[in-house]
Amino acid sequence: MFKRLKWPSWAVFSLFIMGIYFIISSGADTSLQAFSRTETTSPAAFPGLNLETRTKETKSYTLAISTPITKIEKLNKPMKEWIQAQEMEFLELVQANRQVLDSEDFRAHLNIKAEPKKVSDTMYTLVFEAYQYTGGANGQAAVKTFTIDLANQKMVQLTDIFHMDEESLTTLRTMIKNQIGQKEELQDYLFDDLLEEALENPSSWKWSLSGKNFTLYFNEYEIAAGAAGAVKVKIPVEQIRSLLKEEIVQHLKLPDNQLPEPEASEPETAPLDPNGKYIALTFDDGPHSKVTPLILDILKKHNAKATFYMLGSQAQFYPALASQVAEEGHEIGNHSDSHADLSSLGEKEIRKEMEEASAKIKEASGQLPATVRPPYGAMNEDVKRIAGMAHTPLILWSVDSLDWKTLNASSIQKIVKANAVPGSIVLMHDIHMPTAQALPDLLRHLEKEGYEFITVSELLSLQAQEVTGTFFGKRT
Repeated sequence: MFKRLKWPSWAVFSLFIMGIYFIISSGADTSLQAFSRTETTSPAAFPGLNLETRTKETKSYTLAISTPITKIEKLNKPMKEWIQAQEMEFLELVQANRQVLDSEDFRAHLNIKAEPKKVSDTMYTLVFEAYQYTGGANGQAAVKTFTIDLANQKMVQLTDIFHMDEESLTTLRTMIKNQIGQKEELQDYLFDDLLEEALENPSSWKWSLSGKNFTLYFNEYEIAAGAAGAVKVKIPVEQIRSLLKEEIVQHLKLPDNQLPEPEASEPETAPLDPNGKYIALTFDDGPHSKVTPLILDILKKHNAKATFYMLGSQAQFYPALASQVAEEGHEIGNHSDSHADLSSLGEKEIRKEMEEASAKIKEASGQLPATVRPPYGAMNEDVKRIAGMAHTPLILWSVDSLDWKTLNASSIQKIVKANAVPGSIVLMHDIHMPTAQALPDLLRHLEKEGYEFITVSELLSLQAQEVTGTFFGKRT
């Protein structure tokens, strides 16, 4: 006689949640033509972490989810569960608002990104930020942090970081309050009673630690009125050294052989011929550990310059590659920090996506992006106004290679060859291997046609464009 298997209650609950998630995820795309992709890479700047990037585009919504993962499943599990809960909540709202989304001229959007903070080569804090917009005046934002110890295969708690006696906690709370008190923008919005409540239980704090700062994160409405948005408090590590446990102090002694910040350099170029036959090749979503180096090698063989619209998060993960792109004379553009649909964000979030991307790209490559390409080509008046205030042109494209859709080298070549004209801006992606495979033959063909390859900024200067505005390049 066979014994009936008795499943633990947590396993039954997990299967139940997975079932609901599958039904909602499947149902949200019913009758929709959806394009999705998942990329997993291994960032050299963060040993032991892999970066899984998942993007999806449907008629009703877009999503972009970037997740650092390890080879240790018990560390991945709580992070995946939190992301899954965020996604399930979003898809439920999309399903509930389906009629509105189908009738209105906008799509819902979910963006989840994770920024790593390096404590040491084996310890990281991963700061997850989720933003979802499904209609209405404002989107919803949430922050969650996880600190992982790869060497000991465990999640790090605040009790592993600080001495938790009452005197140490009182000192730490006082430092946090002093930092908040120095934020003039919070003075009219802060609720002292909510701040006291939030600081009462350290186990509920959302925090990160790096070689520079201890940072505490508060969600919207957690300690201040909604107009203040989310609140971030940074305390320099030197100020809290006496409160840290000795093993953490040892972790914070980062190696001395970190890559120095590259210096920006302006390559010497010959003046452009106003009557020349020029084309601007552009590559989005990188840098990618495998594809970007291949594309750089091909471009070098053809003495071709291009523009790489990088994600700030990718540049942060691959600083050596970002630096190589700049050093080889190519232009780097801003493609947002995390591939967010900027048209679905509020002004504050749009500005944050653009500014954080520029800062990370500048730190990694030494080159400050001069132009912006909004993910999905999605923009509205807020995006245009914020880009205009920063004097950064919004760059779209006149030739879409559809490499993201076909993933076929021959198809990519046919589309670009059939549609390229002098002054074209060609959209490609340096995250797809077929794009690199298509490039040698495509460049040879365009060279035979008399084309020279220049950057987007060079093309704009040749066309005597203003420094702000939205540009597509010339079409057939």
